Amino acid sequence: MDLKKNVITFTTDFGNKDYFTGAMKGVILGINPDAKFVDISHEVQSHDLWGASYLLDAASRFFPQYTIHVAVVDPGVGSERRPIIAVTDKHYFIAPDNGLLSFIYKDPGFSRVIHITADHYFLPVIGSTFHARDIFAPVAAWLSKGVEADKFGEEITDFNRFGIPSPRTESNVLTGEVVYIDKFGNCITNVSFEDIRQYVEKTGTESYRMMFKEKVVETLSPYYSSLKQGEPGIVVNGNGYLEIYVNQGDARRMLELKRGEKIQVNFG
Repeated sequence: MDLKKNVITFTTDFGNKDYFTGAMKGVILGINPDAKFVDISHEVQSHDLWGASYLLDAASRFFPQYTIHVAVVDPGVGSERRPIIAVTDKHYFIAPDNGLLSFIYKDPGFSRVIHITADHYFLPVIGSTFHARDIFAPVAAWLSKGVEADKFGEEITDFNRFGIPSPRTESNVLTGEVVYIDKFGNCITNVSFEDIRQYVEKTGTESYRMMFKEKVVETLSPYYSSLKQGEPGIVVNGNGYLEIYVNQGDARRMLELKRGEKIQVNFG
């Protein structure tokens, strides 16, 4: 057994009320009693593939090499959608082929996707509503026991993904958008501080201001409470991206923001 593969994470929309996650862990422990579990989140909004994809990408980068990530937001469970393993240079991702791994596919270390078809690794059960337990969990367990990813099926290239927007620059304006809203109502954008730094370095223009929904923010906040309670601002978050927030408030509700909302950085 390759002990390096013992860490298995879970990202789902199951919540914590039902037995779903516990059953998955039970299956895995029955195959690999040495498995170590980490719950990234079970509070993904029901059927929110985009949100799950973002959370998985944001968290997975901090796990050790050879970690196995099981991600299940699966409105098409039981249908013809395929179970897959995505392989990067560091991790394995087991999920339905419904776009959930779209953010992962942007990883420079992403290498291939395997369509899981080797059903002798599945649980011998009747029913098609719980592939997380019956397919994904045992595959994760056997993968953690040292079975190579290619043993579970054939490589495919027509896997499903949705478009991940990237910031664009036109003239002296960098335009991005809100890609995720967390439980606090903070609105995370796809504009990174590195994008700003590179533009400043390239053009020599050091002054800039940020705009969204006709609101102008002249400077970045160094931390949330640097503003008065209830005041909106923009901070660089823990992953290096611009985040619209309201100090001790909910930016989504107070500023009426939503995913896809545009943000501009105007230079000069």
